[in-house]
Amino acid sequence: MATNTTTDWSDPVACPFCGAELTSPGAGFVDHIDDNADCEEGFEHWRANIAGDLAGEWTG
Repeated sequence: MATNTTTDWSDPVACPFCGAELTSPGAGFVDHIDDNADCEEGFEHWRANIAGDLAGEWTG
């Protein structure tokens, strides 16, 4: 898992898993997790945890 023990989604230009500065909030985040296995693992774990919360309610 990444360096941080908690995720911090409050800064859109920082990785919520390791705190690294991102080049942009959207594509920069995707590029970052593609290049950083620990952060990608953290993101996949986070996404799996919230998937049930959003099922049937989120169309986005």
